[in-house]
Amino acid sequence: MEEIETSLQVLSVLQASAHWLDDTHSLLLPLGDSTVLEQTIKRVRSAKWGTLFTLLTTLSDEDTPIRTFCLQHNIPYIAHQATNPIEALYHTAHAFSADIVARCFANQALVSPRMLDACASWAISSQMDYVSVSRLPLGLPAEAFPVRTLDHLMHNQKANETNLLTLRSANYDCALLPAPLHWRRPELRLTLDSPADYQVFRQIYAEVPRRENGLHRYEDVLAYLDKNLHLRDQLSEGYAVANAA
Repeated sequence: MEEIETSLQVLSVLQASAHWLDDTHSLLLPLGDSTVLEQTIKRVRSAKWGTLFTLLTTLSDEDTPIRTFCLQHNIPYIAHQATNPIEALYHTAHAFSADIVARCFANQALVSPRMLDACASWAISSQMDYVSVSRLPLGLPAEAFPVRTLDHLMHNQKANETNLLTLRSANYDCALLPAPLHWRRPELRLTLDSPADYQVFRQIYAEVPRRENGLHRYEDVLAYLDKNLHLRDQLSEGYAVANAA
């Protein structure tokens, strides 16, 4: 990927809340040599644009375990009263004086650092309102957008608009980057949303070798799932993903 030099402040945000995910308790379960949450954080922070990082949650009682875990493990986080993810992102971005936000959710335990970098870099160079990657498995890509997009959403959103799906309309300039050909699996879901998913992720983290940087590469995970089709079936059994998009 071409190097981009910029003076813009890029903030990587990992959202984790009972209001935005079906089951936040699963984030603290063991996975590999740590926990689901730590593995996801490790992947986000290994990206070029993951240097300035924060976990975003709320001050609700339901999210107390997440806040406690972050304090115990020295994980940077910010907690808001807001349970609306757009409002929380808006205040967080301005608290960090960010120009660009790269965002993903904490149940994306195989989120691609490479795709996070691609989205953030394209958001910088193209000045689009919203950037993501198309035709990847659900859970692999991140998304990136300038803070002006959040500003516009905050000042124009309707009461029932609490996520970024509203960006994919004629009112915004959206870029859906093409996925690498050998990565394309739009029918596959790689988010951790159920006990069955957790068992599959445990097998992946236990049996797929990690690379030199300590991370599992998507190519290796995909090859493993292609050889173990019963695991793919467990991940694709019509589970309704209910997190904010």
